[in-house]
Amino acid sequence: MSRRMSTAVVTALVLALTMATPAGAAPPPGLGPVGKSVALGSSFAAGPGIPPRQPGSPAGCGRSRNNYASVVARHDELDLHDVSCSGADTNNILTAPQGGRPPQIRAVTRDTALVTITIGGNDVEYLGSLTAYSCQNSQGKNCAAVDQNRINRELRSVASSIGKVVDAVHRRAPDARVLLVNYLTILPLTGPVCDGVPLTDDQVWFERLVASRLEAATDEAARRHDARVVNAATASRQHHACSSDPWVERYRTQPGRTPYHPNKTGMSKVASLVEATIDAGHGR
Repeated sequence: MSRRMSTAVVTALVLALTMATPAGAAPPPGLGPVGKSVALGSSFAAGPGIPPRQPGSPAGCGRSRNNYASVVARHDELDLHDVSCSGADTNNILTAPQGGRPPQIRAVTRDTALVTITIGGNDVEYLGSLTAYSCQNSQGKNCAAVDQNRINRELRSVASSIGKVVDAVHRRAPDARVLLVNYLTILPLTGPVCDGVPLTDDQVWFERLVASRLEAATDEAARRHDARVVNAATASRQHHACSSDPWVERYRTQPGRTPYHPNKTGMSKVASLVEATIDAGHGR
């Protein structure tokens, strides 16, 4: 994908984001060549299983050179500081070290021009519960348990937790544009799931509820804390794991891939959505 996308492509992407892009809009101030960009978040930002791995990336983080922040940085000539890491929750951004690494927020400095964030899924055990159920139904070994009551409690507070992340970014980089990139759609919105997605009907119902509430929480955090949502969830509605053109993996996937996570196509599409948002001048 070239940096200057065709009008048709930009229009399609912006419709997915439910926002209009002015014709010929220039990139917003502060995002020119070698502007500093910081990527925060969990595995849906890091891109585990998508080759190649970023040089120097901790193995446990799984940062890919083809995750959405890296693709955007190459196209827009940004100086990317990617500290996203698989397994991260909002505490790992704000205060809690992860695997001996400092909280992610420390990468944000006063000269940061753009911050992209995908977070909240691990706070509510979204991917964890999907994987645990699938493991159990596949007669896997050492499968994790799922506590739906705990997940529901966490869902009630996750908007506030995401909002605290945005506030922390604004304090450290008052002029930065902050984009909350939500999670790609994993399951079809209606109907049964497919082979390779071993979930019962009740589990599918619960996981759809988790996904919709997490999406709503991200919207709420953006609205209340001065950020812009990049709506990957909406753009990928027809590209779930059971679709003919999936942007995410199924549970049963090829060796080296990460179950229920973005594939290379999905990351490329999310990068296009982020670029369309930047080119439209959206953000803080």
